[in-house]
Amino acid sequence: MVQASTQQADTEFDTPVDDCYYHIDVEQYDRDNASLEFTIWQRLCWDGSCRLCKGRSGPKPIMPVKMRNSKSLWAAIKHCGKQDSYILANMSVTEVVFRILLRNGNEPMRLSEIIDEIVVAWEEVIVFKTITPGALQQMLDSGNEYRIRRTGGHAE
Repeated sequence: MVQASTQQADTEFDTPVDDCYYHIDVEQYDRDNASLEFTIWQRLCWDGSCRLCKGRSGPKPIMPVKMRNSKSLWAAIKHCGKQDSYILANMSVTEVVFRILLRNGNEPMRLSEIIDEIVVAWEEVIVFKTITPGALQQMLDSGNEYRIRRTGGHAE
């Protein structure tokens, strides 16, 4: 079971944490010459139930031109984020956090909110999984390929 409390230190790797905010650093994608749009596109559900997710078929799926703008991609993520297959048990913790932030429209989220979302996502998982607040904070603060960073709080 995932622990949802941010108040207690349970292991040598878990220290008491402040309930800071995290988001995907969109500007860092630009600085790194990386494509956030392509990264989002790769995480769509492609089950065909959404008009934005249709068309990914064949050996070389190509991102449709109509989806190459952020507005369409964020609309697709809102749909895909509700699918059962959006977060799976075999995904890394940082992948799960990335998908949670995407589903939330990349609005900054408190560490405790992210952990609550992980608890919900993993509540049906057969495999016993656990993540403590301190361990999650350490993972997110140490840098990651998803460019998840601390932020000052809710976006205006």
